[in-house]
Amino acid sequence: MNENPATYLIIGCGRFGSRAAERLLQNNPRSRIIVVDRSKGALKKVSHLPVESEVCDGTLYLKQFLSKSRKADYIIPSVPFHLAFEFILSQSKPWGGKRAEVPPLSGLPNPMIGKTGDLYTSLATFLCPEDCPEPAQYCTITKQRRPKPLYRILEDMKEHFESSVIRSRQLAPGVGGYSPEALLDLFESIKKRMEPRRTILISTSCRCHSVTSGLSFSPNKKSRATH
Repeated sequence: MNENPATYLIIGCGRFGSRAAERLLQNNPRSRIIVVDRSKGALKKVSHLPVESEVCDGTLYLKQFLSKSRKADYIIPSVPFHLAFEFILSQSKPWGGKRAEVPPLSGLPNPMIGKTGDLYTSLATFLCPEDCPEPAQYCTITKQRRPKPLYRILEDMKEHFESSVIRSRQLAPGVGGYSPEALLDLFESIKKRMEPRRTILISTSCRCHSVTSGLSFSPNKKSRATH
């Protein structure tokens, strides 16, 4: 058994968040798991599990968690919004950061615009099984070869705009997340490109599914973060 079990920060305790906690504990009962939700009632879904729970807005908790240099191996977004983008947006506001419209993009599979303007894309045209093991070379359902993972497709879109991608890695069947370091490194990279009227696309993506949001900066705000 692993001498140093991982620590997971699950943001959101709906269907996906509570299931993530259960599956991670099945993988390793010694895992340390922190589950955050703004609803005390939602957290009752994991009250029978050996996890820590916090009643708080997910983005606010993540900001406080990282600002205090608290340690977690993985962040697991389980909220109905683009958590990585909302964190970067909140951190960018002193420099005029704001949500921008995602421009028309070609070459992305099965695109769909969400209620807040985020772009959702997927290699699948069907509902994937909740316990998909996300094999590297082929689709679990169709058995067809997957020539290029979606996160790589997004990374390669750099013709007329900036495209930054944080890869979601599978931690258990149907459970994906990324390290705090990956999120903070992405923000540091974006800080170096904070220029007025430039749109930066920020995506969170696994091999098959992604969400993309647009970030731009207003002129005449605080000096660039790199100064």
